[in-house]
Amino acid sequence: MTERLVLGVDGGGTKTLAMVADSQGRVLGLGQAGSSNYQDCGRAGAEKQIRRALDLACRNAGMAASQLEAACFGLSGADRPKDFEFIRGFLDPLLPGLSIRLVNDTLIALRAGSEDGVGMALVAGTGSNAIGRNASGKIMQVGGLGPLSGDRGSAPQIGQEAVVAAIMGQDGRGPETVLAARIMEKLGLERLDDIIELEFFDNLEGRLNLGLLAPLVFEAAASGDAEARHILVDSGHAMARSAAVIAGHLFSGEQALRLIFGGSVFQKGVSPLLIETVVDDLRQVCPGLKTRILDLPPVAGAVLFALDDLGLRDAGLVEALRAGLQEAKN
Repeated sequence: MTERLVLGVDGGGTKTLAMVADSQGRVLGLGQAGSSNYQDCGRAGAEKQIRRALDLACRNAGMAASQLEAACFGLSGADRPKDFEFIRGFLDPLLPGLSIRLVNDTLIALRAGSEDGVGMALVAGTGSNAIGRNASGKIMQVGGLGPLSGDRGSAPQIGQEAVVAAIMGQDGRGPETVLAARIMEKLGLERLDDIIELEFFDNLEGRLNLGLLAPLVFEAAASGDAEARHILVDSGHAMARSAAVIAGHLFSGEQALRLIFGGSVFQKGVSPLLIETVVDDLRQVCPGLKTRILDLPPVAGAVLFALDDLGLRDAGLVEALRAGLQEAKN
């Protein structure tokens, strides 16, 4: 029997990963490129990076894109109806004649961590987002537009709060915190207020990446620093509120809900405080909440959605994808 070939793409604010797999879940080819969030890199930039990742995945699989039978793209920046319409304008021509599923990248994290893509997902990395999908296929997203929509929990947001807490602790507006010394060491600063130079116009080393400071908050929280713990708890309360709104709209009356945590902030944070806060808050409204930290790359969720669209759903597909990704990583 000829295997049916599918494509999954995870396009984020940092990188884009494409995967070609067959109907048995075997990983045939991977391709990686840069950011494809058109809101940050523009239409031409997003199209270029998606095309590059797609072409690399097909080349490494030893096949032509015309052999694909289904594709799913989970893209950051696919938030509003206008975004979907705009992205379709450059996405559909990349694979002419193929019916493409386009979703927000948080949704493929939900699919990667669940049997059927039903439940809720909180993702925090370069950005943060909350999304849910119920059994009838209805999708709801809360936030995801950055600071203007009150997003909390992303690495840059946590990093920024760390700098604020450190500066206020030094000048007396707030409690002292070990974050001051750790930030100075991380960035090679003699004085904490020298951090503003990293935002100067003529800084040749590039602007400050606040996301790089987020791990310091988790480390300080794990060691008991009160200000670091406050940052994580406060972010956790905010993210729980987003998930609670989704639960109320999509899963009213349901007690057993699935919540998937994805993204580097959740997956790599050395302190469990952020996740614990989210779970404690949500269990007050969803006592039967079942949680899971995503242990597969979200691109696997895009592949699973593509296989769903072919009517192919089997428990063995996830393990086949896991094994293939592990082999590719090694």
